[in-house]
Formats: sequence, C-alpha cells, structure tokens
Amino acid sequence: MTSRQSRTVDGPVGPIAVDVFGEPTADGTVVLVHPINTAALVWDPVAELLDRPVVALDLRGHGRSPMTGPFAIEGGWLDDVVAVLDGLSLNSAHLAGGSLGGTISLAAAALLPERVRSVTCFGSTLGVGVPTEAIEAMVTELETKGTVRYFADLGPQVVGAASRDDRFVLASLAAAVGARDTAVITGILRGAFSADIRHLGLSGIKVPVLAATGTEDPTCPPEMTAEIASVTGGTAVELPGLGHLPMLEQPARVAELLVQNITQSEGAA
Repeated sequence: MTSRQSRTVDGPVGPIAVDVFGEPTADGTVVLVHPINTAALVWDPVAELLDRPVVALDLRGHGRSPMTGPFAIEGGWLDDVVAVLDGLSLNSAHLAGGSLGGTISLAAAALLPERVRSVTCFGSTLGVGVPTEAIEAMVTELETKGTVRYFADLGPQVVGAASRDDRFVLASLAAAVGARDTAVITGILRGAFSADIRHLGLSGIKVPVLAATGTEDPTCPPEMTAEIASVTGGTAVELPGLGHLPMLEQPARVAELLVQNITQSEGAA
C-alpha cells in the first residue's frame, strides 16, 4: 500500500484527523484505532503491509485531532470512530484496535452491528479494573515528571524485552505521544483506565473477533484476551515475546492476523 493521504472528517468535538491508505470502499475498508496516548502513526508499519484500503484515525485528545473531551468510550471516542465511518461514507468496516482501540472496536460491534464486519484486537481488554488510587498515582507521576520524561520512562516498560532498545519502536512511540498538555493526558488516563464495556451485551456480537496479546504485555496480559474471546465467541492468540505495542514490535505478524480475521469474516458472509 503506497498511496497515503492525510485528511480530516467532521467530528463531534471538531475535525478528526485520519490517514487514508488507498481508496476507501463503502464496505470492507480496514479502520485502525490506536492505543491511548499514541496516535494513528503507530499503525503505519501495518497499514503499509495490507493490500486493501486502510484508514487510521487520531482519537480526540491524540495526534492532530482536537484536545477536547469527554474522554470516554461511550459519548466520546466511539463517536469519533462513527464520525470517521460517516465522514468517509463507510457503510461497514473491519475494525482493528490496539489496547483501548480494541475496546472501542468491540463496543462498536456491540452497539452498531450493521457497521462492523470484523474486530481484531491487540493487547485489549473489556475493562482493566485499575483501582482509583492506582489511576491517581499515574496522574501524580505524570504531573511530577512531565509529559516527555513520563512517556520516555514508560515506553521500555510496556514493550517486550526484544524491543526495549529498538530505536524505531521507541522513536515511533515518542512521535505518537506528541506534545500535549498534562491536563489532557490526565483526563485520558482517568477515562481509559476506568473504562469497562462488559455491560454492552458483547455476547451478542455476531462478527468474527480475534483477540491477540503479547506474552510480555504488562498492561493487558493474555488472561484479558482470553476473556474477550470467551465472551464474544472469538479466538484468542498469544504473541510470544511481544509487549503492549505489537503493531510496532512485529507489524508483519499483526498484519497476518488481521488478514486472517478479515478472510474469516468474508468467508462467513
């Protein structure tokens, strides 16, 4: 995939930034949703391996999109994804998400079944279950260290051991984090780590769900992926040696799994 365009679509809190690879089709385009405190660009290595139209968006509070809340799945980030579908005239799409992006994608499949053809998650969860005091400890650390140091320290902790000194992975993560106000990131941390979508009737999802996670993922370990597969009737896959950002750590494997799940959905149609 070589043709890439940076565009915007009208969103509920302002223009949502998207990167478009190829020419989107009304049905079957892949929409990529990034993890919290990253941006669409973390998907670049995967998008370039996919032989089909791809759209990657910057959720509100991230990248080039507005730094405006609310920072929540329902009434927030999910609305951004819907705005992208509507703005690009995508009747239905294959959704793939990393971490929070996978949680958002699952919520979309539960609430908007006619718009979602498949869901592929990487390092995702139905709800992290982080206690309020632990979230506030993250906020305090962020405010104490400042954005640059906080994420510079965090990056090597969330990827697998083989990627902790990988300049491409760490540089891509730093670029995706960007320069954002601490107050915005604080709101994102509180919204994301307190999110839980178990109430959305996920057992009713009818499209193929593939949930993959790295065996060295410290944030959303394999047992969280197993829960996603169990609740949705989907497939759980472990990624040996990978951490929380497999789209940067091993993009070829991520693309392979994404195509596998898309192919399954198209075969079932």
